[in-house]
Amino acid sequence: LEKPTLAVDVVLLSPRDTELCVLLQKRAEAPFPNALALPGVALKTNEFLKEAALRALKSKTGLSKNLLSGIYMEQLATFDALYRDPRGRTISVAYLALTNQNIPGNENTSWKKISGLEPKELPFDHYEIIQTAQQRLKGKLRYTNIASYLMPEEFKVDELRSLYESILGKELNRSNFRSKLVKIGLIEKAEEKGGMVTEKGGRPADLYQFTEKELKEMEDFI
Repeated sequence: LEKPTLAVDVVLLSPRDTELCVLLQKRAEAPFPNALALPGVALKTNEFLKEAALRALKSKTGLSKNLLSGIYMEQLATFDALYRDPRGRTISVAYLALTNQNIPGNENTSWKKISGLEPKELPFDHYEIIQTAQQRLKGKLRYTNIASYLMPEEFKVDELRSLYESILGKELNRSNFRSKLVKIGLIEKAEEKGGMVTEKGGRPADLYQFTEKELKEMEDFI
């Protein structure tokens, strides 16, 4: 019997103009030549799954080692539909990746708004994989500091709130949002680092930062 191929696909998400976007790469070969797809590779016998995910980003999008080091990554799910790949039985282990870095597109890659994607414009089951990644992010926004991987080190609360609203698809109360996140210890003022900027009209706006650098779970706060 033919052994199935084990593939690793990566959903790299980043906010662009307050909208959550995914990095797609133009396929060079059949099937689906020139179609935009998730970066993915076949797993080698001598590598771990996460190593394959990093290799997919590097080889398919050209991201440098420096940019790759600033990307958060976690295993998302396994996709094993029998006929997901016309070339033969292929099982995909997908990874969710997040970055706040300004990574430009190039001749082979482009950032696409998730809200504007259509199921039929993506090959294989990549639309389903992206939707699964979006739901994972939505869920973790409610009880972790995962948003820290999508924001700069210091930010205004309104910028963070806009990110939450974009991903969750709903408006959040402006004053309650700040006070709740400060109360549960998710964010804190960054004034110790000179954290204050001047908004239009000369009014100073406080800058905030996440209290933890690593992923941390807490009570459901949204």
